[in-house]
Amino acid sequence: MKKIIIFTLTIFTLIFSVFPVNAENTRRQAVVYYNEACDECATYINGELQEIFLVNNVEMIRKDYINQRENRAELNQKNDSLGVPLELQSHLVTFIDNGQIILQGEPPRKVVEDLLSAQGMPEKILIYSEEGESDGYKVWAFAGPVQTYGVNEPIITYLTWFEANQASFDSASIVGVKSKLLPAVLLTGLVDGINPCAMAILLFFITFLFTIRKRRAAIARMGLVYIACVYIVYFLVGLGLLRATTLVQGHWLGQFGAALLILFGVTNLLGALFPKFPIRLEVPEIGKEGLKNWMYRATLPATIVLGTLMGLESFPCSGGPYVAILGLLGSQTSFWEGFGYLALYNLMFIMPLVIILILALNPVMGAKIQAWERSSSHKVRGITGGVMALIGLALLIWVL
Repeated sequence: MKKIIIFTLTIFTLIFSVFPVNAENTRRQAVVYYNEACDECATYINGELQEIFLVNNVEMIRKDYINQRENRAELNQKNDSLGVPLELQSHLVTFIDNGQIILQGEPPRKVVEDLLSAQGMPEKILIYSEEGESDGYKVWAFAGPVQTYGVNEPIITYLTWFEANQASFDSASIVGVKSKLLPAVLLTGLVDGINPCAMAILLFFITFLFTIRKRRAAIARMGLVYIACVYIVYFLVGLGLLRATTLVQGHWLGQFGAALLILFGVTNLLGALFPKFPIRLEVPEIGKEGLKNWMYRATLPATIVLGTLMGLESFPCSGGPYVAILGLLGSQTSFWEGFGYLALYNLMFIMPLVIILILALNPVMGAKIQAWERSSSHKVRGITGGVMALIGLALLIWVL
């Protein structure tokens, strides 16, 4: 009898110890990423959103991404891994049930409540509505087109429509078709690389090395080091700017980038057509003197410094298209997608320098190229400026 009592007590102890754990594990969870400096966000989180979660037994975890920078990286990683397009990203984000429900901004209360109790939900669903947008909200279940509804339209309208049309959806029909992005990056990088600033310095450097009787192999080595340093510095500068765009994401970045490309293209075109045009996109005179001082040392370490300085100082000459493309990448891609496009852009940027180096290793050909560069620099600026303006116009039409 004693053994039976002990056995029964043991069973009851196990049951009551297991059930609370299971209840805790099955509780739904919502992770909110917010800017602590945003008063409207705090009012929404601590008021309406908290009330909704309390009623629906959802645990809320708050993560400030301004004072705790690691939370910003975590937010970006979640958006990337879940495939959230930049056009549907807000500064206030809530991931419910590990991202099955994604709230971007402050969706209508009734929509959030209905989603938490809805049956037959899609694998993932995103609701986008910024604060102050009384005209409605956007919905996307990561397939098919994004739908926009009035603030009083129930979410069941979208769920019914999605269920009826899901079979015909192509999940690749994401906001902003990226098929045009690669040729735009490659073409702009190549046009930007036809840069009189960097080309003139390289030609002058090669001619100088021939003058002091450097061997062709040594000239080729120094030329490649110069080009590699230009690539690395330009790439790192672009990488830093691309990373900065994650703090100011938005569709307007692509529009700003395209407009900037038009501006720099027109400026180059006007400078070519009117020699007295006051604005010139070129390396400052003080910068040119510093480059020449390092060039005349004609050593490999000096070549590294020369290429590094050229990469930094050529921004007034060629930075416009670069910043424009970075704005486009910031609005159309995730950070790591942009990283790859950035590497390709810079590869195209240095391609003209590589071609010039190969041709200029022949002293006669190098002299002819240098003479052509001096006599045709205005025409080159005009042509590249016109092409830049046309590319910028095409991109602006695309991203509008």
